Amino acid sequence: MTTDASGLFTPLTLRNLTVPNRFAMAPMTRQASPGGIPGPDVAEYYARRAAGGVGLIITEGVRLGDLSAAGSLDIPTLVGAEALDGWRKVTSAVHRHGATIAAQLWHQGAERGDRDGVAPVSPSGVNGKGESIGRALAADELPAVAQWFAEAARNAKEVGFDAVELHGAHGYLLDQFLWTRTNLRTDEYGGSVENRTRFPAEVVTAVRAAVGPDFPIIYRFSQWKGTDYAATLAGDPVELQELL
Repeated sequence: MTTDASGLFTPLTLRNLTVPNRFAMAPMTRQASPGGIPGPDVAEYYARRAAGGVGLIITEGVRLGDLSAAGSLDIPTLVGAEALDGWRKVTSAVHRHGATIAAQLWHQGAERGDRDGVAPVSPSGVNGKGESIGRALAADELPAVAQWFAEAARNAKEVGFDAVELHGAHGYLLDQFLWTRTNLRTDEYGGSVENRTRFPAEVVTAVRAAVGPDFPIIYRFSQWKGTDYAATLAGDPVELQELL
């Protein structure tokens, strides 16, 4: 028996993005941008992947502008003139090989850890192991966090990215709002599925407002976590459907 795989080599168009084939490179954390600035080696790294024929590259996690977003300053950012100039060189290098590229926007939340004098922030001040760490975000702080995502997305579009991906998986900040183990809130952002999805949805809304109607937004989602591969957000398919 043979399987027709020709569809994998056909273009895919979504809004204003046309991906030349159906192969995507998954994001992989690298911590290879000292001071948050992607250098020539980063452009070369992604150019090699584009030259290999992949249609869509999703970058490593790109930390948001606030220091609470990620623990290592070697994780690239999308804030500041030098960082943006570095990313322009990355996107240009990828485009020269005919590929497309999305920036994965990342806030680690409680998984950041408490170091360098900056406490992590999260829905309830606990990590995926149930340990108290950092502090809980107040409801009136959440619009500013959503704007950190929006600012990074706006800058990504400006420097030539073809899409953004919001890292809403693996037990990081957005996922921490979805997971009952890390979301212990009793306000409008905790408890029911509707309430637990409220902040991630507000982030998507803020990003959409920042990038306009035709710029693709990918939302990365998972049930399992980096600290618990058996974790689930929903107890059954009906609840999972409601959450999604």
